[in-house]
Amino acid sequence: ISATRSDDTSRLKNQIGHYAAFNLRSPIMPPIYDGTGSRTHLGSNHPVLARFLCPVRELKEFSKDAEKAQKKLQNGKIKMTASALPAFLWAGDLPGKDYDDNNMFEGMFEGHLLER
Repeated sequence: ISATRSDDTSRLKNQIGHYAAFNLRSPIMPPIYDGTGSRTHLGSNHPVLARFLCPVRELKEFSKDAEKAQKKLQNGKIKMTASALPAFLWAGDLPGKDYDDNNMFEGMFEGHLLER
C-alpha cells in the first residue's frame, strides 16, 4: 500500500500548481513544485502562497505592497495565528478578494481551493 500511496502523491506534486491556481489552464508562477524536494520556497516564502495564507484582515496591506507584506509575514509583524483566518477561505479570483470587513461571513468557506 505504501508504494501505491507514494506513486499517487508523486504524480500530484507536478500538478499542484494547476490545482492551487484560480485558472486551471495557467499554473501558479513561480512554480510550487520545483523538483528539488526542498520546501524552503513554499508558504510565506512563495509570493502567491503568501497571499493565500495572509490573514484576511491584512489583505488591504498585501494589496498595496505585496512584497512588503510578504516580508512582514515572514518576520512575524503580520501574525498568522489560529484566530487570524487565511485569505484562501474567502471567495474571489484572488484569495479573499470578495472579503468584506462589515460582513465577514459573506463568501467565507467559498474560496476556490475549498471548492476543488
